[in-house]
Amino acid sequence: MNQPTARFERIAALVLVLGLGSLVAACGGDAAQRTEAHYCTVVGEHLVDLSQPTISTPADVKRVLNAWKAVSATAPLAVQSEWEAVIRSMQTAATVDPNDPASVQKVADTARSSEQAANRVINYTMERCGAQIGTPAAAP
Repeated sequence: MNQPTARFERIAALVLVLGLGSLVAACGGDAAQRTEAHYCTVVGEHLVDLSQPTISTPADVKRVLNAWKAVSATAPLAVQSEWEAVIRSMQTAATVDPNDPASVQKVADTARSSEQAANRVINYTMERCGAQIGTPAAAP
């Protein structure tokens, strides 16, 4: 397996482990854009990239991150800060250098620190929109 393919497969695995797939969400935003109904609509528009992303190229990574960013930008205030944590974690995962132990450790640390936020986003989205995104971590 060549280096770029291996790297993207690792990123895909990290995205799935995190339960999420983009750049930092905008703070604030138009209140009409942050309604539950609009959020659920945008989740539906990006459901494949939120739940079963295919990542094998840099363009795929960008597409998936942009899907997560689009949803994050519409997140209701009830989960806005959690979405921001998830997006930071996704950004970090997208920049991992699998040959650099410090880079891999940074991804692991960021994922661990955002796990509670990710689970909240996943559960909120299932409860409010009836859509499964990501995979919540098993309870210890």
